[in-house]
Amino acid sequence: MEPLAGWSGTWEAFFNVDEERFVGQLVAFHDSLPWTEELSHSQRDAWVIEHGVMKRTLKHVCEVSGFSPDNTWIAFEQELVGEGGKRAADVNLVLPTGDLFVVEFKHKLAASEHEVWRARFDLKTMLRFHSESIGLEGHCFLALTKPGATGFQHVRVTCDMPDNGVLPALSTALIKTLTTKPEVYDVLKWQQGDFYRQPSILHGTVQVFFEETIPTLKTDAGENIEDARTKLLELYKHAKEKSKRYVVVVHGRPGAGKTLLGISAVADLVHTYGAEYCKPVFLSGNGPLVQVLQHTLDYHGKRSKKGLPLDGRVLIEDLINFKRTLKQHERWNEIEENFVVFDEAQRAWEKLNSRDAKSQSELHLFCDWLAQKEFGVLVLLVGDGQAIYRNEMSLESMLLALEDALYRHGDRITTIMPELHAHHLKKVQVCQREVFNLKTPIRQAYTEELDRWIEAVLEGDAQRANVVAASLRLDYPLMLTKSKSAADSFAREHMQTLHQDNIKADAFRMGWLMSSQGGPFITEVKAKNANLVGPWYVEPPESNLSCCQLETACTEFAGQGLELSLALLNWGNDLVFRCGVLQLAQERKYRRDQDHYTYGSYRVLLSRGRNGLIIKCDDEETFQFLKACGMSILIESTQ
Repeated sequence: MEPLAGWSGTWEAFFNVDEERFVGQLVAFHDSLPWTEELSHSQRDAWVIEHGVMKRTLKHVCEVSGFSPDNTWIAFEQELVGEGGKRAADVNLVLPTGDLFVVEFKHKLAASEHEVWRARFDLKTMLRFHSESIGLEGHCFLALTKPGATGFQHVRVTCDMPDNGVLPALSTALIKTLTTKPEVYDVLKWQQGDFYRQPSILHGTVQVFFEETIPTLKTDAGENIEDARTKLLELYKHAKEKSKRYVVVVHGRPGAGKTLLGISAVADLVHTYGAEYCKPVFLSGNGPLVQVLQHTLDYHGKRSKKGLPLDGRVLIEDLINFKRTLKQHERWNEIEENFVVFDEAQRAWEKLNSRDAKSQSELHLFCDWLAQKEFGVLVLLVGDGQAIYRNEMSLESMLLALEDALYRHGDRITTIMPELHAHHLKKVQVCQREVFNLKTPIRQAYTEELDRWIEAVLEGDAQRANVVAASLRLDYPLMLTKSKSAADSFAREHMQTLHQDNIKADAFRMGWLMSSQGGPFITEVKAKNANLVGPWYVEPPESNLSCCQLETACTEFAGQGLELSLALLNWGNDLVFRCGVLQLAQERKYRRDQDHYTYGSYRVLLSRGRNGLIIKCDDEETFQFLKACGMSILIESTQ
């Protein structure tokens, strides 16, 4: 196993390593990493300070507590593998009591709020995605080492400043833990842990196609996805061997990994059976998502030493192209695919021909096609609550259309879905499989809180939203401003502090979003133009086309199904707070064909940020409502 830390060992081993050897090993480790920039003098000086302070602090702890330094572990520059590429946490202390202390060092007079977030973010990364840290009790410290530094108060991050070379708050906490809690954990196991960080959909696609690996997520949500994927592959094998046809409905809340499940299942089949023998396809009616995924394959394929091992433009296809072939019945035999994933299937059209009142739905077309196959699996990935297009079916309508489409084929097609939806289908027999209900979000631990906050906001319940925000904003920046420049400055500093710029597939992404009916803002990235949407999401921050330039914005149409690390939203004029109620604008130019599309659009826009949300709002009454919903006010810098 490759080392994941610049220097690590027991406290006893650390006491015996001198400053020169210690710094030399960290320098060598730094130089061996492909993602780091040239080592700065300030970083080398920081390691010297960390060596001295930590050695004095830990010796003090052992002297007072009487605890053996052979039974404790310390790691410097522990790699944090995940979004934003790889970066390092300054110090990790692992105790046999089952406690993990993360210590960030800053040789400064004061810590910025971004640096406090960075410390907390590093701890949460370890506790959620490092296999040997999951289940440990976490403690977060930020040490200011410059003489005369000013401390800060934070509910989840402890500020510490050296006193005669010893960190007093840290040493007190360590002594208390070591002397009051039993030994329950073998610290020597910790360094052997792996990172199972959930990938973004873009990073997951790169892993599938270029690294020929399927993302592994060692969390409850990740295991749910793995179990679901395993069952899909088993169904394909059974269908092939027994000449069966299956329709599988997979339900997942936003952020639960439906799209990642679909793409990884398609790729896994090709890896298992070979591209020449198995031709699965991932379909989406979300044109921007397809464009972004295809641009991801193009962009990283040109930079990959392996090239593109699989033809991604065949495996990831726009629904409209596949549907065009299906509509020509005499060409059904041209479709070789026997495993089709239909992403966001609740967005299926009610009618194939909107001008024909008797026209059937897209689901009828898919089931008619599947019924004539020798064998096949049709996977319908569904969610709810984010309808934004005319002619989209509600989830309930989609299930009723599916029932009608299946009923005409009798027992030729077997239907499988979770209990959540089975009761909607009364005319056909349903096999219930709970493995196909993705209940838990994989994005972040606080996604469920974010969902609750969004629902409270859209229901106009500021009091309930404020209660949720009090907890959410401790780990998830939830900022409100009237100034685009203030939002831009905050976002750039946040990226600089929390993440290192890189060209990796999981680089930090920040960008502006806007409502399509909210009125003018900055240049809109057109959803139908792959030359704009793909680069906006995929290309690195320095690219003129990147979202990180903060010069263009995506609407809900180009945002649904995709995410940013930090989302900046220009709140439009189509949803405003008036007379104590959050309501649709009265002006016709801001209204959509159906009122619920506006709420669906904002539900999409508000949930795009994986690690934070900034809202710019010009309307005073709406601004005050959002403030009452618990958002922190972002004031433009006067510097």
